[in-house]
Order: sequence, then C-alpha cells, then structure tokens
Amino acid sequence: MGKVFFISGPIGLGHVGRELEIVNEMRKLDPNVEIIWHAEEPAASVLRSAGEINPFTFSEAKSTTCFAETEASEYNLSLCAMFLEWLKTFPERVGYLMKIAAEQGVDTIVGDEAMEVLLTMANKPEIKQFKFVYLSDFFGAYQVQMKPKEIIATHIFNKTWTKFVEDPKLYEKFIFIGEKEDIDEGSMGLFLPKRRDLAYDHVDFVGNILSFRPEEYKDKAAWKRKLGYDQKPLIVCTAGGSSAGKPLLNLCSKAYALLKKSMPDAEMKIVCGPRMPVEEIVREDGVKIEGYVPRLYEHFAAADLVVTSGGGTTTLELIALQKPFLYFPILKHWEQNRDVARKCERYKAGVRMDYAKTTPESLCKAIQENIGKEVHYAKIPLDGAAKAAELITRVRQGK
Repeated sequence: MGKVFFISGPIGLGHVGRELEIVNEMRKLDPNVEIIWHAEEPAASVLRSAGEINPFTFSEAKSTTCFAETEASEYNLSLCAMFLEWLKTFPERVGYLMKIAAEQGVDTIVGDEAMEVLLTMANKPEIKQFKFVYLSDFFGAYQVQMKPKEIIATHIFNKTWTKFVEDPKLYEKFIFIGEKEDIDEGSMGLFLPKRRDLAYDHVDFVGNILSFRPEEYKDKAAWKRKLGYDQKPLIVCTAGGSSAGKPLLNLCSKAYALLKKSMPDAEMKIVCGPRMPVEEIVREDGVKIEGYVPRLYEHFAAADLVVTSGGGTTTLELIALQKPFLYFPILKHWEQNRDVARKCERYKAGVRMDYAKTTPESLCKAIQENIGKEVHYAKIPLDGAAKAAELITRVRQGK
C-alpha cells in the first residue's frame, strides 16, 4: 500500500486537531498505514509536538494564514476578499502539492479544506492522479456584502464548488465533519442547486470531532485546582488563531476593569493564540494574558464563562463541555456568521453578541448575567473521527 498524504486545513488549529484524531483512528484500523503531512504554521508545530513526521509546508509569505492576516482589520475578516488574493497563488500551490504526492509515492490524498486542490481540479481534472478524499465542515460560500466584487467572487466560488461536487470522477469521498442539519437550506446561487440537495446527494456526513472526551472534564473545581486557578469565578477569553480577534480581547480587558468593581474576586484569563503578540493586548490590573495555550479546552473546563469569537471548533468544544459562553462572530466572516451561528442556535447554545454594538459596559453586564449560569445543551454527536477514518481506509483499500 502507498502513503496517505494529509493536507492540513490552513486556518485555525481546529483542523489539525481533528486530523490527528482521524489519523489515530486510521492507525487502529491499519497499524502499517504511513502518513505524510503538509501543514502551515502554527498547525505544523502542533504536528511536530504530536510526534508526526515533520510536515512539508509553504513559506510564510505564501501561507493562507498570511493572506488572512493581510485582510484582517478592526474585528473584520472578509473571506471573499481573502479568497480573491489567495486564488492568484493556486497554480503554484497545487503544483507544489502534486509534486510532493508524486515524489512520496502517495496513493491517497486527504485534503482538509484544501480549496486550492478542489477548485483547481474542478477546472483541470487531469491533475487527479491519486485517490482523493475531501474533508470540510462548511459547504460553499455566502455573500455578506452587497459589493460587486464580493457578489462575483461568491458566485464563482460556489459555481466551481458545485462543479467539483457534481463530478464523481474528481474524488472518492467528500466527508462532511458535522451533521446534515448543519447544511443551510438555501441555494448555492443563481442557476445553482439548493445546498442541501447538492450535499445530501454527494456527501458523507460523519458527525463532529473533538480532541478530548467531554465526560472527563465535568469537575470544574478539580480542573481549577489542576491548572493552578483559585476557586473563584473564572472568565476565559479567546479569539481564534488570527490577529482579527485582537479588538475583542482588548474589549474583554476593558470590561474586566469595570467588572472587578462589582465582582472583585473574579479572575480573567486572556489567551492570544499563536498569531497575536501578548504585548499588543490592553493590560488591565489583574488580567492574566498568555499567548498560545495547548489543550485550551482544559481551561474551558475550569471556566465559569468563556468569551470568544465565532470559531467552529471553540464553540463546538463549549457546547460539548456544557459551558455558558458569549460569542462574537468576526464581522464579514461568512462561516462564523452563518454556519457556526446556525449551529449554536440549533443547540440553543451560547449568547450571540455583536462586536460593533458592544461596549466595555455592555460586555461587563453580559458577563455578570451569564457567569456561572447553568446550561443544558442537547448532546452533540462526537463520533466523527472513527467514521471518517473508516471511510478513508475503505477508499485506500478500494472498497
């Protein structure tokens, strides 16, 4: 058998976490399976820490995260604007990835939101020289602004996406990390099919994936002790892997300065993540500020409230942990504003906030109203890694 080439999802660390879970399950099914990786920083560092073979990577200047950072502004990240710039690099990126696959003797490529491969293959099917499995937790783009450039970009993206999905010769499996209900009922666009019709006809739904077992994190007091916190009300604030979330963390720090007047024993921990310098965050007295924190879900388990952006993995973890949380979808980020928000609403989880309308005073009030609040979200299916691993293994074995 040849090797499996995992192309890691390029934005956020949620992708690499689920990929490692899938690979662990694949190794249970076939201990001899050989995995090679392509990943951008900071995901590449996570893979190295997990003991995986040192991944191939793009230079920082050509990384997807670099494009995201360029487009990020005051709590704003237009994925469509990022896509138009990123698109220019697709020929070089895809050529590099296909070269790695050929030189490494790959028989199967697993692309976790490897959109450069998906969108190129739709128009150049001849590049498919390997079995191809596509992973995603979203299905097509959404238009969030009535600007001609975005209208055109969204339509081109969805038309090409549809062309790929409708052609079974281009892939062996399209695996959706999530549930059928996560797919929006609306259309992919003018003269394009309904999203659910397209997805239900062509996609395998496997459920959600987490890097931990929620039942092991129920004892909040025990996790506070383990992580060195006092048994005081704890607020954990995080804003994802890009610098777009910096304004939210500054807002949290300012809200804490007000909060401690009425809740002087409350603690706040701000987690900047891998792309945001700690020194750029407003430092109010008593706020603990850290950079990248591995296994952040452990700190969520210890928390009495979490304030976060609208990241898919973070909100999923909080739903599974049954934690009260306030979430602020990044402005113009269609996945956070549409897909993630819809999922939170479906599970009646979290309190959706609007960054543009939130002041330190109103955030302080929302924290006071929700900290320590008892929640009872519906149980979320978390067996996606085993199901995805089985599907990928069957593809490799030609079944």
